Amino acid sequence: MERKDWKKVSIGKICNVETGTTPSTKVKDYWEDGLIKWVTPTDLSKLGGKMTIKDTERKITEQAVTDFSLKVMPKGSIIVSSRAPIGYIAILEDAMAFNQGCKGLIIRNQNEIDNFYLSYQLLTKVNKMKSLGTGSTFSEISKSQIENLQVFLPPLTEQKKIAEILSTVDEAIEKVNEAIKKTERLKKGLMQDLLTKGIGHKEFKDTEIGRIPKEWVYSTLGELIEVHDSKRIPLSEMERAKRKGKYPYCGANGIMDYIDDYIFDGEFLLIAEDGGAYGKFENSCYLMNGKFWVNNHAHIIKAKDNQTINKFLFYMLNFQDLRPYIVGSTRRKLNQEYLRQIYLPLPPLTEQKQIAEILGTVDERLEVLKNKKQKFEKIKKGLMNDLLTGRRRVKV
Repeated sequence: MERKDWKKVSIGKICNVETGTTPSTKVKDYWEDGLIKWVTPTDLSKLGGKMTIKDTERKITEQAVTDFSLKVMPKGSIIVSSRAPIGYIAILEDAMAFNQGCKGLIIRNQNEIDNFYLSYQLLTKVNKMKSLGTGSTFSEISKSQIENLQVFLPPLTEQKKIAEILSTVDEAIEKVNEAIKKTERLKKGLMQDLLTKGIGHKEFKDTEIGRIPKEWVYSTLGELIEVHDSKRIPLSEMERAKRKGKYPYCGANGIMDYIDDYIFDGEFLLIAEDGGAYGKFENSCYLMNGKFWVNNHAHIIKAKDNQTINKFLFYMLNFQDLRPYIVGSTRRKLNQEYLRQIYLPLPPLTEQKQIAEILGTVDERLEVLKNKKQKFEKIKKGLMNDLLTGRRRVKV
């Protein structure tokens, strides 16, 4: 369909673009008992794709607003993170001020422009904004660069209809996000119970590693595993570019690439040697099954037969706080010597399998939800490409 009634305009023509700042954190009167919400890129990063922001982590006082001539943006204004990082976008559900990491957009004529529609238009400009960013410490986009961004504007009725369609998809994504969070909380609770108290135990004993069920033992990881680090082969990004294929190329935190060959074939547990997160519940290790290649930033381990199983070790290691085993100040590392020294509680093999099965069922549910979210995000991306360019028109 034609889009003769669509206009292409710059943000500066339709919005007042405001800048923010941070009142001195040394002055209590600017922060203590503050009631004015104060937005930062960190606040925006926690929205998880939600298009509106209701509250902020920190609040400022009226005195801070006065002394620093801060602009308090009215409800319905649009906030854009302009650094650290560039590209978070949200609509204010309340009047709010903001720091220097954001720019505020106040629509001049709300009878011509819908704020949700404009926010969706801005989302299509995120890559453009990032490409414009400059700076040595962190990339930043200026007020004038935001003012010069070009957006498409159909008639207001069409804007509202487009925003309504995209908001419906966002609501579906938000519901899935909530289900994911709920399931992740359930998983954490189950891990806390199953990996410390087990299934159906009533008698417990105190050990060097804490209180565990009477029937459990404890062991070092080295006694339970085979280590296959000697087979690892790192490939540079340039080498991998010449060897594109179907086999996963794995690093410290997961699959990094796909190449034309493999080193390992079977089920193994990979745990970050360096560059990983080692705190409790921080997923320091992951399971790989099938044919794959591994670089030198992940240990490759496999459970010894008749003592334990990979999947139980996967859950138990991700439940543990491994930070006491980390060496190095600049580059944190879990070397093989300390890897082998990690102490773990160990239920009987049949109970290990039961625990792994219960937690595996929850992980399967999480996988279904995450796939569902990806499908909705794909639908949203396609709709944005069509509706926000006028390639596909909506009936109003």
